[in-house]
Amino acid sequence: MRIKVYFATNRQPFTEPGGSRIVDFGSELGPVGGLNVRYGSADVDVDLQARTNVIVPGSLQVADEQLIFAKGDTPQLGSNTIFDALRNDMVASKRPTIAFIHGFSNSFFDAIERGGWISAFYGLNANMFVFTWPSIASPLGVPLPYNDYTHDRGTASASGPSVARTIRRLHDYVDSLPEELRCQQSIHLLCHSMGNYVLRNALQALLRLPDPVVAKQTGESVSAMVPLGQNNPNPAVLRRTFDKIVLAAADEDADAFDDPAKLKFLPRIGQSVSVYHSSKDWVLNTLSAGTKFNGPRLGSDGPDNMATISDKVTAIDCSDVTSFAKDPEQHQYYRIFPVVRDDIVQVLRGVLQNKVTNRTAVSQGRYRIKKPK
Repeated sequence: MRIKVYFATNRQPFTEPGGSRIVDFGSELGPVGGLNVRYGSADVDVDLQARTNVIVPGSLQVADEQLIFAKGDTPQLGSNTIFDALRNDMVASKRPTIAFIHGFSNSFFDAIERGGWISAFYGLNANMFVFTWPSIASPLGVPLPYNDYTHDRGTASASGPSVARTIRRLHDYVDSLPEELRCQQSIHLLCHSMGNYVLRNALQALLRLPDPVVAKQTGESVSAMVPLGQNNPNPAVLRRTFDKIVLAAADEDADAFDDPAKLKFLPRIGQSVSVYHSSKDWVLNTLSAGTKFNGPRLGSDGPDNMATISDKVTAIDCSDVTSFAKDPEQHQYYRIFPVVRDDIVQVLRGVLQNKVTNRTAVSQGRYRIKKPK
C-alpha cells in the first residue's frame, strides 16, 4: 500500500547538484541553529507481509517558502501548505492525524519510511505527520553506540524550540480558521525513544518562550523565539493541542512527570498520556543509562511514583511480550509486536484505560500487557 507522510524538519537541507530543489535533509541542525523548519510530504510503499517500507523515488515534495516579500504582500509559508492539505483530508475523510517524533539513529528518509510503516501497521486510517530532527543513521546499519548517541542527544536538545515553533504555527493556523472550516478531528502524538527528550525540550520552550499572540495584544514587537529570561516555567501559556499522547520506550528520566523542568506539565497539552515501558530494553538500560550518567529511564520501569503525578498519566508495562528473537534490543516493540500495537490502537481509539483488553492491572494507574496465548 502507498502511504503519504507529511513532515516538518529542522535538519540541514540538501539540494540537487547545480539546482535549488531540495532532495534530502542531513544529520545536522539546519539554518538559524536548527530553528528554521521546512515542511513537505513524501510517499512510502509499505508491504506488511514482506515487512518492507520504502520511500517512493521522486515523491519528496518540500513546500515552497517565501519569507522576504514586497511591502503590502504576505509571506508564503510551507506550514500553511501542509496544514491545508492535512485539514482538507481530515474534513473529507473524517479521520485523525498522528504526529510522530522518532528516536535516535534515524536518517531523514528512515524517519519518513518509519512513519509510513507505523501508519500501515496501526491500521487506524489516520494521516501521518512526522517531525524529523537531525539524528545520525550509521552507515553500518546499527548505531555506533556512544558516538552517535552523544551527537543525537545534543541535536535532540537543540530541536526542542523547533518543535515548539511547529506547535505554535499549528495554533496560529487553527486560530485563523473560521469555525465552519475546522476539521473537528483529533491529533494524537506518538514519541519514541529519544524523541521523548525532544518533546521535553519542546515543552520547556513552550513554557518559557513568549506567546506571539500575547505580544501582538500588548503591542510589543517580540519574536516567538526570544527567551523570557524567567527561571520558572509558566504552565498557564500551554494549550490543549493533542488528544492522546503516547510515549514509547522513552529515553527520559523516570522522575520526568514530577519535575517542572521536564514533563510535569505535559498532561496540560493532551487529553491523556500513556507511557509504554519495558525492563528488558537494552538501549535504555545499557546505552542511555550508561551515557553521560543518565539516571533511571522512564521507558524502563515507567514513572517513579504514580501517586505524585497527574492522574492523566498511565503506565503500561510491555516486559512480558517482547522477545530477543524479533527485536534484539527490545526497544522497538511499539512498531514490531502486534500485541503492543493493539494496546496502543485501543488507546488512540478512545478506549478507557481500565477497559483496554489483554491487560492486567498492577496498581493505581499501572498495567501490564499479557503474553499472547
